[in-house]
Amino acid sequence: MRRYQLGSALILLIFGLLVSYEATKLVIGKIGKPGPGFFPFWLGVALIIVSFCLLIKFSRSKGDPSLPSKSIWQGVYWGKIVFSLIALFLYAFFLESLGYTIATFLLMFFLFRATGTQRWLTAIGGSVITSLFTYSLFRLWLQVQLPKGLWGL
Repeated sequence: MRRYQLGSALILLIFGLLVSYEATKLVIGKIGKPGPGFFPFWLGVALIIVSFCLLIKFSRSKGDPSLPSKSIWQGVYWGKIVFSLIALFLYAFFLESLGYTIATFLLMFFLFRATGTQRWLTAIGGSVITSLFTYSLFRLWLQVQLPKGLWGL
């Protein structure tokens, strides 16, 4: 078992335990009438189960000790990661002033086009669909307040 596999499973386990523990400080409720801690609690339990499954999987897998171990960071495109993080920070910064729909469109367009390999038409179409779908889901169906921005969109 490689150390990073064990480490990632243990971090996932600790995070799941922490989330479940903190959720117990809220009202969990029942499936018919969930409280504010219901989803965090059960998501934490799901993380714990996944981490145990990973630990079992990693403990059963046998790597060939004669093969050199590859670095987990080999082949990572750091530029895309940095640009994506900058885009997310800018999204959070401009969300109130631009509004949810426009800011989400711009973020998705950037992610589709700049960090992915999507063509212009696919990037624009995917951005429009994502913005409108998530707006419809959160604002119209779930009735969540979303920032309207300067133009009220």
